[in-house]
Amino acid sequence: MIMRLFLVASLLAPGLAGAQAIDSIFVEVYHVQPGEVAGEPPLTTYRIFVDLAPEHELQMVYGDEKHQLRIHTTTSFHNDTVGGGKYAHQVDADRLNASQLALDSWLTIGAANDAYMGVPRKMDPDGSILECPPYPARKGKKEAALPNLPAPLCTSDGLIPYPEIREVVNFNFASGYLDKVKGNLMETTNGAWAVLGGKAGVTDKNLLLLAQISTTGTISFLLNLQIETPDHEPVKYVARNAAPDEVLYEGLAYGQYRLPASTGK
Repeated sequence: MIMRLFLVASLLAPGLAGAQAIDSIFVEVYHVQPGEVAGEPPLTTYRIFVDLAPEHELQMVYGDEKHQLRIHTTTSFHNDTVGGGKYAHQVDADRLNASQLALDSWLTIGAANDAYMGVPRKMDPDGSILECPPYPARKGKKEAALPNLPAPLCTSDGLIPYPEIREVVNFNFASGYLDKVKGNLMETTNGAWAVLGGKAGVTDKNLLLLAQISTTGTISFLLNLQIETPDHEPVKYVARNAAPDEVLYEGLAYGQYRLPASTGK
């Protein structure tokens, strides 16, 4: 049975909370690395965030038989095959400047490595621990050819030091394409990544990082979230096909998976 520890509690919940638990789902363009060869597409690093309502905590990101979880790119996921990890807590913060490890692809619930939480770069209050090099300083002709580039990572890194980084628990979710094998699709109808006991964000806006994906392609995703309300009731938010005890949130479908407004199918 899928994720019994979490889903049994959800089935026993007396009802859905009256307040919306999600304020928004948004994708940040974290970094753009121009291609080394003329005409080659840039490597773009995306971060997926959930903006939770106050006093709510995220328990897991999941897929089940009625609610598929999918993360897709039109090319392949970029992975650091030396120091990278499938989950952010496996990435060693002390090695971020040994290579371009900060561009690794991974999944998470809040953390960006083993010592820092991830926040949108525009909300980063303390500059950067990342250096240029190994990260580019945006001063070449290749950079000028790409419009709307983010500022160099050596000016802001989207990292906030945090005293206790929680380990993400994998429940039957095959995330092998975030390791050494190249691939362009992760999906499950019987798996999840989770934090035991739930996790709130580290900013006043209660933002939580869910994934970082680096790719030369275009990303799309279908996500489903289980969120704990201030009354300690788990409620499931789904991208499609909401049952009476679930909440449809269309922002959980992105890119090619996003359907016309209000279809919910």
